[in-house]
Amino acid sequence: MPRTSDTEERLVEAAAGLWHARSYADVGVSEICDVADVRKGSFYHFFSSKQELAVAVIDRHWNNAYETIVLPALAGSASPTGRIHALLAGIGDEVGRSTDALGAVPGCPFGNLAVELSTIDGAVRERLELLFTHQERVLTALLDDAVGAGEVQKDIDTAEVARAMVAYVEGVLLMSKNANDVSVAQRLMPLALRLAVPGAPVEAGAA
Repeated sequence: MPRTSDTEERLVEAAAGLWHARSYADVGVSEICDVADVRKGSFYHFFSSKQELAVAVIDRHWNNAYETIVLPALAGSASPTGRIHALLAGIGDEVGRSTDALGAVPGCPFGNLAVELSTIDGAVRERLELLFTHQERVLTALLDDAVGAGEVQKDIDTAEVARAMVAYVEGVLLMSKNANDVSVAQRLMPLALRLAVPGAPVEAGAA
């Protein structure tokens, strides 16, 4: 069977949606193939295993998040801390959109897979670690700009604060999912900036 990008993309899209709405363990290859309208026997022309598909799903989620959340925040005309506010608000807005689409708070697709697979699948763990490192680098660059603009004190370790912010965001998304309450994420997400700027305002773009 020809290896067409359309078929491969349908499999990745189907798995991404099903796993985000439910869980990796709950959804098997057969169901993914049914939703993607792909014969199960053809699945292995594209992926050697379900785990390999998971790596592709992680990449898809990150590419989508970067285009729809990160880039718009970075392109804003606000100050560096204002752009961080916009980034955090964008994450909260995405939680709202996902909740409306799925009927329940689905949590972070990266965090969900980390909880399920990081201790049993090295390839998935490594891809998630790379993904979290990318997130940290985005925030580190923004914090470095904020230091240069005098918005953040010069003696902070921006890389370490960025890592703490990513951890905070993942924790908030987990709490919001567990409570099935989108307001948890939308209320707490902006407070991540206070890890770098104590007492920072919580409104997006307020800085």
